Amino acid sequence: MSEHDAAGVDAIIRVAIYETLVERGVAPTRAELAHATGLAANAVATSMARLAAAHVLVLDDAGDVRMAMPFSAVPTAFRVRSGDRAWWANCAWDALGIAAATECDIAITTECPDCGAPLTLGVRNGALQSSEGVAHFAVPAAHWWDDIGYT
Repeated sequence: MSEHDAAGVDAIIRVAIYETLVERGVAPTRAELAHATGLAANAVATSMARLAAAHVLVLDDAGDVRMAMPFSAVPTAFRVRSGDRAWWANCAWDALGIAAATECDIAITTECPDCGAPLTLGVRNGALQSSEGVAHFAVPAAHWWDDIGYT
């Protein structure tokens, strides 16, 4: 497969993953991606490996989507809701990214990592609503991919 063909397959897979995450709140499996795109299972797996190597996705041990930033395919401490739709975010930063990616008004719920008190943030018309609190990023952004599952 040429580099151009690979890029086209990767774009198809990437769009299918994000469309499913936005619409259903869960990541599609490799089998679902193959069915939805009409691509062979090995082409889907190879594409997902390329996307993971390019830091577009994080895959789990089985090779399925764990993260497609800003979305998490597994439950986290950051729940994002808009109307009847809900998503998991990897962190506070990604929770805000879901508002930008979906262009939706959202409510983010989490808890204070120090005391466990519930925290809520909102985004309305593309703007963060007034809120108390401080976001702390323990790992500098330049080192997030050193251990993306931790950060």
